[in-house]
Amino acid sequence: MTTHTTSALPGGDIPHVVPHDLKALSREVKALNARLRELAASDRLEELLKIIPRPGWTTPAEFELVRGVVAHMNRQVAALDEAQDMLLRGANLVGART
Repeated sequence: MTTHTTSALPGGDIPHVVPHDLKALSREVKALNARLRELAASDRLEELLKIIPRPGWTTPAEFELVRGVVAHMNRQVAALDEAQDMLLRGANLVGART
C-alpha cells in the first residue's frame, strides 16, 4: 500500500510529496533482519579466535590495531541494539494516545 504525505521543505513552505510505500519498507526491514541474522551466524570471529594464539602472531602495533577494530565493532553492535530499541519504542508510540 502506498500513501503520500505532503510536508514543507526545510527553510520554506513549498510542499512536496513523500511516498509511503509500506510494502517496500517491510521488505527493507526483512532484509535488515536477514542480514543481521547472517552476521550473527557467521563463524568469522571464531576463526579469529583460532588465529590469535598462534606463536609470533602479532607485534604490539598489530595487536593494538586488532584490539581497536574489535572494540569498534563492539560499539557498533551496541549502537545497533540501541537503535533497534529506539525504533521499536518510536513505532509503538505512533498513533498512541497519551
